[in-house]
Amino acid sequence: MKLSRNRLDTGEFPAGLACIAVAAMMVVTSAQAQNTAPSAPDSDRRDQQISDLQRQIDELKALLKQGAQGTVESRATSTPSASNAPANMAPSSDRVRLSETPSGYRFINTETTNIGIYGLLDLTIGSSSTGGPNANPNAATGGVTNKRWTGLDVSWMNGNRWGIQGSHVLDKETATNLVIKLESEFELPTGNFDGGYAAPVLFNRDAWIGLQSPTLGLLTFGRQDSLGRDVNMIWANPFSTDKNGYSEGGWMNNQVMYQLMEYSGSPTGNRWDSSVVWKKVSGNWMASLGYQFAGLQNTQPSNGGTDVVDTGKGLKGTQQALGLGYNSTDNIWHASASATHANYDGYGKKVFSLGGNFRPIHELRLNGGVYRADIGQPTAVGNRKDLAWTLSAQIYPAGKFDYALAYYHISATNAGNAGGNTLQPFDLTANIASAASGKWDTFYGAAFYRWDSQTDFYLAWDTSRVSGGYNSGYFNGNRNINQVGLGARYFF
Repeated sequence: MKLSRNRLDTGEFPAGLACIAVAAMMVVTSAQAQNTAPSAPDSDRRDQQISDLQRQIDELKALLKQGAQGTVESRATSTPSASNAPANMAPSSDRVRLSETPSGYRFINTETTNIGIYGLLDLTIGSSSTGGPNANPNAATGGVTNKRWTGLDVSWMNGNRWGIQGSHVLDKETATNLVIKLESEFELPTGNFDGGYAAPVLFNRDAWIGLQSPTLGLLTFGRQDSLGRDVNMIWANPFSTDKNGYSEGGWMNNQVMYQLMEYSGSPTGNRWDSSVVWKKVSGNWMASLGYQFAGLQNTQPSNGGTDVVDTGKGLKGTQQALGLGYNSTDNIWHASASATHANYDGYGKKVFSLGGNFRPIHELRLNGGVYRADIGQPTAVGNRKDLAWTLSAQIYPAGKFDYALAYYHISATNAGNAGGNTLQPFDLTANIASAASGKWDTFYGAAFYRWDSQTDFYLAWDTSRVSGGYNSGYFNGNRNINQVGLGARYFF
């Protein structure tokens, strides 16, 4: 066991050293007692005893000195985050134990390696005006389900998850670390894998490895957030962080609320398979680049549910993105922009975004931004053009409550459809035969009660409407939908 000098200086002796110190005092006391008025016949034995006791005292002093020169095992204040500049926490090199942190548990904690487990449980009791998750509009119902449903729903605020993340020091001099993240999502009502794929995907949220250093920034390889999702999160919804950084995007989990995230997605959803992403913070600025390779990709069922294969035809099967962000020195405002291009099926898809947030007073944060999309479609149909924008606010009064309000508007011109529903911006378009123009408007909000740093409760709601030729499968054949959800979250 190693001990820090700071703990010795402040008198916070561990139990082991306390016992040694008491033993030393007892030895000295014994020696003093035996040295009082000895008789002549016992003098030789007394001298031997004193010599033995002195030797024991010297050994105890040496142990105390060795302890004072060591270092104590460091219990970290946060789980090492591979997506947020993990640093060497300089813990004990000879101890491994499970220790609780505000964002998880660290079960490997050495001078060079930190590995932790974390998770989130989000329980939502939801009520929807257009039927539940298994509503089935069909010919018998006229293609419409408008009976209100109430029950345990797939979580609204955050996907239920557990994950492993960590770092390993490769070079102390340059502070270069190997970083990893594996994250799996599940549905709390059933325990099923979540993610919308035909076959279960264990680490459907994250499965990547990378390098990080002050000079390099963060370079990651594998399955991870699409770049646009991370770049735009600071303004595209009121629930995410406000500052450009290395962390992955934290959007809400209710499809009606997070529809704008589809403008940051791909045929593999709003996460990239087989991708490489680079991010670098330098002063107030942040730059990022991303590339999704063709080949091993799990597409959503609406896009065939199979791998997108590169046929060697230009950039077919790939996606590229870049982002730029700025954080004000006083941390009052932040801005970001992104550009994404994809070619999965011979038809290019381009999306541009610009937005930011501003905090006029400490208790209020305002967010806003815009997306423009140019989606390639077959010549017989013509290209699609979208314009979408959002405004939102977060209110932080004193106490344990805080609130969020948001509105978004989507205008799609000549948008391809399949099965009667308007395609998402990055859905495959090679086989569409018809298109229509329409709009989607949504107003939503939430109130939170922060019980403590790991537990909160929320009441969330949304009211949404599609018009013109815009249709969404989430409306179950209706033109309007309103929902309300009561939930609780626990972070570990």
